[in-house]
Amino acid sequence: MLRKIYRKIFPVKLAAQPQYNLVKGENCIIDPSSSLITAEQGKIILAGDNYIGKNVEIGTTGIIEIGSHTSLQDRCIILGDVEIGNYCTFAPNIYISSGRHYYNFKPNIYIKDQDEMVAADKILSKEHSKKVTIGDDCWLGINSVIMSGITIGRGCVIGANSVVTKNLEPFSVVAGSPAKLIKTRLDFIPKTLLNFNNENDLPNFYKGFFIDLKSLKNDTTGIAATNNFLFYLKSDSKKIVLTLKKTVTDTLTLAYNNQEIKLDSNDFTVITFNSDQTNYHKFVVKEIKQKNKKCLLIKSVEILN
Repeated sequence: MLRKIYRKIFPVKLAAQPQYNLVKGENCIIDPSSSLITAEQGKIILAGDNYIGKNVEIGTTGIIEIGSHTSLQDRCIILGDVEIGNYCTFAPNIYISSGRHYYNFKPNIYIKDQDEMVAADKILSKEHSKKVTIGDDCWLGINSVIMSGITIGRGCVIGANSVVTKNLEPFSVVAGSPAKLIKTRLDFIPKTLLNFNNENDLPNFYKGFFIDLKSLKNDTTGIAATNNFLFYLKSDSKKIVLTLKKTVTDTLTLAYNNQEIKLDSNDFTVITFNSDQTNYHKFVVKEIKQKNKKCLLIKSVEILN
């Protein structure tokens, strides 16, 4: 089944025997009935603690990345260039593809022929796949369809039988075909100060943090962060101030907005950067490439004018 769908949406020659390039973290369960296929330089990445149900079909010539503790129930189909965040829940029969068919490229000829014409064109074929990105903590209801190029923000809920044709803001609850906003899960606003022990601040620790209940219980002095993390804060600021400490013994370099600060101490330290005056503030620990590895504890973050 996957090979037929894959050839139509991503028209490449596959090997006679299915092959896959799979990078798999710990504690992953993949039902034997599922199909994972990669072609050319394709790669499928399971971060760890993933569940892949019965007859799930995953195929790519690019990269499909599925975050930790994300589960895909039976008969989900994921094709192309797709990034799925941590702690997502997929009901059965979800369909996601970064590719598409062509009916209006040369409208006088068959759609299948139009697909092949696009695939044979060097420029058009490079533009064919438009990445689909799904943030952490999203719940996709049964029979949902996510169209190519869509970005779904963190914490969204997609109702059963929905077709998502537009980008979704974080914590949106949508339903319908095409999907429309019904309500929001919470009041998601940018803030000036975040504290690790304030539950209302957790949504603003937007990406790259361990904020599941187990981690919050174990990390009693701060919120653990990976090597790549984002805060959601107000943009009208000149400085951003972090109180943090390393959880590894090696010296680390924290990079933000073309600035770098060395972290030597194993105690909590206050560091300050010039703000890039955006809502999403992205930080990168340069020495650590492995995702989903705790390397910092964040006690607080504040922006100053």
